Amino acid sequence: MDGGTAALMSIGDFSRYSGLSVRMLRHYAERGVLVPVERDDQSGYRRYSPVQLSEAARVRMLRDAGCGIPAIAELLPLFAHPDALRSRLQDHLDDLAEQARRVADQRDLATHLLDALELRTRGPEVTERVFPALRVLYLRRTVADYPAEGSLWADFQGPYATLSADDPAVFGDVVGATYFDDEYRDADVEMAIWREYRGGAVPRGGFEVVDLPAQRVATVTHRGGFETIGDATAAAGAWLSAQRRTRTGPIFNVYAYGPGRDPDPSTWVTEVNVPIAG
Repeated sequence: MDGGTAALMSIGDFSRYSGLSVRMLRHYAERGVLVPVERDDQSGYRRYSPVQLSEAARVRMLRDAGCGIPAIAELLPLFAHPDALRSRLQDHLDDLAEQARRVADQRDLATHLLDALELRTRGPEVTERVFPALRVLYLRRTVADYPAEGSLWADFQGPYATLSADDPAVFGDVVGATYFDDEYRDADVEMAIWREYRGGAVPRGGFEVVDLPAQRVATVTHRGGFETIGDATAAAGAWLSAQRRTRTGPIFNVYAYGPGRDPDPSTWVTEVNVPIAG
């Protein structure tokens, strides 16, 4: 064995000093990450250079930061290009934040299910009523998905602030959203948001003043965050089926007490309304 070979480390020694298991070192090598500098074709023995320990430390940090092997393979060469690495790591941080949001939503749903089981709560109550005619300032668009309703409300804020500054009484308290698709959609959702309006000015940007007609509805009151509002919709659907009633128009929500008044979802009250024949 020559001097160059003698300076190399066995896979066991490299594992001990790198903090990566032999199994993972083999897996990384198969995927083109941390490839040993020497491999004996007959014995299969792998040998690593001590210089590779610094690269192994980067692999371990990226792994522990939530990067999969494809991302590790992409990011390792970027350590020589800090600006590019910084940008790519920021993208990864953004992805982690989105994953954390999804996990938080899943945790809230699991908590809701557990509470329902422990409290043996009955399903939401459905009431039949006439929703009164209403004149509203109205913004209708197709958005990415249901949570993207928030982007419509963000667009609503500017005109609301301007018009209410001129006349604080121009808006009423009834706030809602209407959903026009006949079926639930994972993407490209057509909806309108609206607020009771007594003014005559019509802001630019797709706004309209619309007279919503009086209509008979089946109403379910939902309390809490929007991640569990499907319970209310399901209760309304079950009621319509049991009563042999037919939906006659798009479902709409009325936000009796919502995010605009309190950021705490536990305080929110939403009325889910399904138009039905009189």
